[in-house]
Amino acid sequence: MANWSFHTDRESVIAEPHARPPMPASPGDTLLHLGLGCTSEARLALFGLLGIDPELKNDRHWKKDYGRFGLKLEQHTEFMSITLLAANDGKSAELTDLLNRIAAVEGAEAITLTRVEMAPEGTKPMPPARAFGGTMRGGMAVLSTLTPDPAGFIVYHVHARPGSPDETGRRVQRLIEMETYRTLCLLGLPLARRTGESLAGDERRLIEVVGAMGSESIEGDGTLFEHLSQLLQKSNAMRASTRFRFSASLAYYNLVQQRLTSLEEEKLDDLQTISGFVRSRLEPSMATIDSTAARQRTLIDDLSQALSLLRTRIDLALNRDNQTVLKSLDARNRKQVLIAQTVEGLSAVAISYYAVGLLSYVLKAAAPHIWPGMPQTTLIAISVPIVVAAVWITLHRLRGRWEKGA
Repeated sequence: MANWSFHTDRESVIAEPHARPPMPASPGDTLLHLGLGCTSEARLALFGLLGIDPELKNDRHWKKDYGRFGLKLEQHTEFMSITLLAANDGKSAELTDLLNRIAAVEGAEAITLTRVEMAPEGTKPMPPARAFGGTMRGGMAVLSTLTPDPAGFIVYHVHARPGSPDETGRRVQRLIEMETYRTLCLLGLPLARRTGESLAGDERRLIEVVGAMGSESIEGDGTLFEHLSQLLQKSNAMRASTRFRFSASLAYYNLVQQRLTSLEEEKLDDLQTISGFVRSRLEPSMATIDSTAARQRTLIDDLSQALSLLRTRIDLALNRDNQTVLKSLDARNRKQVLIAQTVEGLSAVAISYYAVGLLSYVLKAAAPHIWPGMPQTTLIAISVPIVVAAVWITLHRLRGRWEKGA
């Protein structure tokens, strides 16, 4: 035999198709199905209450026989389900006591409660008032009001043709799953309605802010930007808080459609079919959920576009202000250059004046010996342009060095 190295997830993938085994059902049986939203503490408490080893808390399902009734516990993504099967009307003291103890577990809240009553052989269930019903695959007749009884259970009355308990159990399980997923799908509807009210207010605020963008002055852009940023932050937070519920509703909606199709319901007498009633109410509810999710996406996109436009407008205004400042600085620099050139010219004149004065003393003393016969005033006059040129060249070179050093 080959020594294979298996993928780490192979075992869980192989086990997945067998993770929801049905409970064999026969005429006269009663099935109770509880869908519970549980905290981690409540899950452990249920394990202890049902006598399940907490070390097996990561398993997907467990079965246990209590003698007078059987129990199946399953773990789903967001809820835990308990199915109880009793070969009687399901009203034994032991079973009632177990239900009371499950209901008393802190942190476990009931999402779905379903009761399936299998009619004994040779009898047909009487349709309750305002009932819905049909003949399912295999000739299984199902009736229900789809409203809770005084104990909170949605009751289905089932009459199955003689057949194997396993086959009947599979069909009953599809019926229970349809009811469970229908309720879980509709959990998104109240949230969608509450979210829709908040979205309407945010959409009005967006319209007001976008309208103000065309009339507000540049000074008001900062306030508009702050309003849009707050709206976008709020919308993103709202979408994050509803994304899971809305996505789960869509997934459960698809599961309900699959279960209804697999039941292959046909009309029974003059009753409205269960699948027809469920679809007639479920599809508008799912449309509301989808519409709310689409409005959230549209609002976030519109807010992002408005913020982008406003940011561009603010950037253009800042660029214009910067250009004005740069022009002002350029004009100031030109004035400073003119002032510096004027000061430089005046400095050259002043230095030349004092230099010529000092040089005149030298020329007066040296002229009789070097240039006899030439008047002293002529020598001084000749020295003036030379001194001025030398001073100007010197100052110009010094200024050039300073500018390079700067």
